[in-house]
Amino acid sequence: MTTHRYFIPDFVEIQRQSFFYLLEKGIQEEFSKRNPITSVKKDLELFFYPEYYKLTRPSLNIRRAILKNQTYSSKLYVPVQLTDKKRKIVFLKWVWMANLPLMTKRGNFLINGAARVIVNQIVRSPGVYFQEKLHEVYTNKWSDKPDLVVKRYYADLICLRGTWLRLEIDKDKLIWAQMKKGPKIPVLWLLIAMGLSERMIFSSINFSNRLLDNFKNKKHYAYVQHPPQAWKQLYCLMNSTKGREPKNASEQGRRWLFKKFMNPRTYDLGKHGRLALNKKLGLSLSYFQNTLTAQDLLCITDYILKVEKGFYPIDDIDHLKNRRVRCSGDLIQTQLGLGLLRLEKIIREKLNQNIAPTNLNFIINTRPINGALKEFFGSNPLSQFMDQINPLAEITHKRRLSSLGIGGVTRDTATLAIRGIHPSHYGRICPIETPEGKNTGLVNSLTTYARVNLQGLIETPFYKVYKGQVQKNMGMIYLTADQEEKTSVAAADVFVSPLGFLPMKQIPSRLGKEFTTLSRKKIDYIGVSPVQMISVATSLIPFLEHDDANRALMGSNMQRQAVPLVRAERPLIGTGLEARAVSDSGHVLIAKSSGYVAYASASKIVIYTKENIVMNIKN
Repeated sequence: MTTHRYFIPDFVEIQRQSFFYLLEKGIQEEFSKRNPITSVKKDLELFFYPEYYKLTRPSLNIRRAILKNQTYSSKLYVPVQLTDKKRKIVFLKWVWMANLPLMTKRGNFLINGAARVIVNQIVRSPGVYFQEKLHEVYTNKWSDKPDLVVKRYYADLICLRGTWLRLEIDKDKLIWAQMKKGPKIPVLWLLIAMGLSERMIFSSINFSNRLLDNFKNKKHYAYVQHPPQAWKQLYCLMNSTKGREPKNASEQGRRWLFKKFMNPRTYDLGKHGRLALNKKLGLSLSYFQNTLTAQDLLCITDYILKVEKGFYPIDDIDHLKNRRVRCSGDLIQTQLGLGLLRLEKIIREKLNQNIAPTNLNFIINTRPINGALKEFFGSNPLSQFMDQINPLAEITHKRRLSSLGIGGVTRDTATLAIRGIHPSHYGRICPIETPEGKNTGLVNSLTTYARVNLQGLIETPFYKVYKGQVQKNMGMIYLTADQEEKTSVAAADVFVSPLGFLPMKQIPSRLGKEFTTLSRKKIDYIGVSPVQMISVATSLIPFLEHDDANRALMGSNMQRQAVPLVRAERPLIGTGLEARAVSDSGHVLIAKSSGYVAYASASKIVIYTKENIVMNIKN
């Protein structure tokens, strides 16, 4: 089947697909993380069966919810089993957990009668990032140039939930581990505390003698050889106990380390974080291993020493392979997890009261989860009233990417590097459409053809080129920024012959970050359309290539402020995307199948299809 050159995906699919994943797998994942909840004596155990969860039919339809200023939501029921091991009794019951707001087919939510949109957040992907900083030394504070410039290297270990860890090589070439709060820890202490032996550490790490430098000049750092000694030193360092440590200091240190990095309830790398770590460090750990392991820490220490020696490059944190999009379903799932964490604390307290359980509704309270969801939809900066000025404003709002919000950057501390345009943005993030003022570059738009995969990476389509011939019949191949980086890509507006061959001359193309010209046999892929590098709003501007970039930015933003006409008119000069923009926004009535309009009035439209079936579309 021949794929049409200008086949454009549904503009609101990003919102619907994300919410569908939440219903299909996200809810089950969050409940499974809490299983089982037990009392202190282990005689009472509560277990959720989220794979059998049910959603009731909403009590109000969308129209009535708007008229009555109500939330369009459904009741979430989950089977819960309570086992009393002392009395050998098992209670099993369907329990109402929460009111889950449902997404409408137009990609928005109705909260208290008002349409709301969850804006997609683009954040640093969980994983490990290796960076370099220049440390300047001035002997005279009034001098213009530093007397000495020293390179400092550090590795940031970013998790989905929990404490961020940094391993750094300071100006004295010593290697330390540090959290956001607290003193520096010698890396050898941390490696031994994780359960590794001296032989394992020194045989696995290149230039491992560097780990001993921390103990040469610094007298107050004791050298350790066994995990209990390391746990004791960690406890004393974290609690500043000099010569007055308690008898169980070693045990307290072990608990502190477990709670910080090895407890799945407090530390979570996430699936994407584990995938990124495995790929970066060449590991093959299970995707379900979402906590930090000794092997991770060992490989990171080895890697940072190789980065310092120049064997590996440093990471580009602005590259889209290192950034991930959190869509509406992902953000709601995180909030659901927060509500379940609060519910777990309440359940534990009630199980520890030694009251003979006869009623599961007494133990499980709907308030924590409902409260967390209301808090998210009502006050989170990413939950916004839908922009309803015109159809384009709605589509743009649903396809927006924000770097702001919880877990993102703040507009006051964001640097120019974060706000800038990166080569990996091609076909993924629009280089033109962004607000003016403080949010410039922090709030962006997805491009026309871009989509977000299940890993949260933005993909853009290309046609495969084989020996100079464009393989359109194979269909569009979607590539992430990481995959595209290793290939040569030709511009979408290059002339292609009727047989699909590229011209014999040198063709403008891009190889990684470099723009160059290549012969047709060296080109791997070609762009699908010239429109694929700009957003929906920008692609509605005719003759955009003749515009100044600043004026195009203003034009794409001002189109969203236009008041729609009572009787819609088509533009005198259009780009061909107007019909798709208005149909995907849900502002026009769309028939299920094509046909002939026989009758139209204010109340109904009658359509005769090819099968002579009369369709009545009532407004």
